[in-house]
Amino acid sequence: MNHKTYHKAVEKIHDYFPTVNVSLKDDCIVLEGELEKWDEIVEAGFLAVEAESYGVINKITLKGYVAPPVKISSITDQAYDGLECDVLIIGGGVVGTAILREFSKYQVNAVLVEKEADVALHASGRNDGCIHVGVDLSSKSLKHHYLREAVKDYKQLAEDLGVDYKQTGQTLAFTKKYARLVMPLFLNVAKKRGLTGTRVMNKAELRQMEPNITEDAEFAVFFPEGATICPYNMTIALAENAIENGGRVLLNTAVTGMSVKDHHVTSVQTNHGTLYPKVVVNAAGTYSDVIAAMADDQFFTIHPRKGIELILDQKAKAHSVNTSLSIYHGSDDRKAHTKGGGLIPTVDGNILVGPTAAEVPDRENFVTDLDSVNALLAKHKLTTPSLSFGDVITYFTGIRAATYEEDFIVQKGKWTDNIVHAAGIQSPGLTAAPAIAVDIVKFAEEELKTKFKVNTTFNPKRKVTEPLKRLSFEARDALIKTNPDYGQVICRCEEVSKGEILDALRRPLPVNR
Repeated sequence: MNHKTYHKAVEKIHDYFPTVNVSLKDDCIVLEGELEKWDEIVEAGFLAVEAESYGVINKITLKGYVAPPVKISSITDQAYDGLECDVLIIGGGVVGTAILREFSKYQVNAVLVEKEADVALHASGRNDGCIHVGVDLSSKSLKHHYLREAVKDYKQLAEDLGVDYKQTGQTLAFTKKYARLVMPLFLNVAKKRGLTGTRVMNKAELRQMEPNITEDAEFAVFFPEGATICPYNMTIALAENAIENGGRVLLNTAVTGMSVKDHHVTSVQTNHGTLYPKVVVNAAGTYSDVIAAMADDQFFTIHPRKGIELILDQKAKAHSVNTSLSIYHGSDDRKAHTKGGGLIPTVDGNILVGPTAAEVPDRENFVTDLDSVNALLAKHKLTTPSLSFGDVITYFTGIRAATYEEDFIVQKGKWTDNIVHAAGIQSPGLTAAPAIAVDIVKFAEEELKTKFKVNTTFNPKRKVTEPLKRLSFEARDALIKTNPDYGQVICRCEEVSKGEILDALRRPLPVNR
């Protein structure tokens, strides 16, 4: 630790928040006390980062705030009591399921527990599905490292798992002509960070690619690697393929505590009994610091960041976009911590608009509000002026698991020897997940002091059937003749049949207990 920066940070924290106590736990900075506003607590955490410590443990409480109880299944029994495994993965998001699939490539008894009735019910199912390129990330960050490792193989992964992958590219437009002066430097940075095919488009080229963009846009940078997927379909696919190759998923199973002895997790308590893993993998999203604390290994803090996104009607063509499109407006607000959002074409044919970014104390409050919806519309009308509330068919909220360091935490435990963390995974976590999983397996090998034997029967391909709505009328007719359930349409908008629903219930990922 740099003691000079530490003392400067402490002085600054005390200047702004004199009631906050600052101390050290080894080389981590610990904040304690009580403040009136959540934004003040978050700001104190960001000031602590300036101490250049190993991590920030923010224990400041919000005056008068009582955290809602963790939402878990009401079923309590001993169904899994005594279960032993090599690896226990906590969290059924895209990172947790990618880790489970990676372990299934080896002869490892790996089990994933998820407190919800399905995977992808939190951040992994509540985002825009962008496969990012990473030009906005520091080349020294873990975010950039894992994104660039994963993005080159993502298309093949999606193909193997039968997940739609739409390589639209990403377009960043500029309204100020003088910004062209820095484009040679910008392109050089993109090249150094591993991006391929990046190019500048003049106004005519931009309008040809994006005819609905505002006339104020003067030029743009185009990143051809950018793509979109359906994030919850990818998470489900990873889980299913892992199960097909020997992994196990326990839904409605919440971790309620851990027993730790001599800096070693000896058992993990759940609402379905006590489990006995050799290694614990913490991929618990917004609860990853809570899980770390259970293991006596909390050296970081999650401060939940809420984001709202809009879904536009497929018929709203007046502001349709062909690429993931955003306009650079510039920002001098270091606390914004957001990519700024944009208009994103989904694999299903809709356009997503968003997201917002707001610091909140609740880890799973997915309520939307009209003010945020209107703010999103107003902001993105600057990109496509015809955007209107009447084109919005619904909206949703996701909560990102941000750390004060604003980077991923992918490492072995600091104080507890048999826990491995995949924490603080916010954007671009959807993109980075497969690469993160590779390193988590390596860390587990190091902890167990072994080299995992390869699962020679591992099959990367997941068998899926083409959705009914994509089939020709002749193919549909033939299918219905084999099973009349395919002729009973349950959802007319998306043309989902009873037969397809029953097929989904019978797939490898188990229906909740």
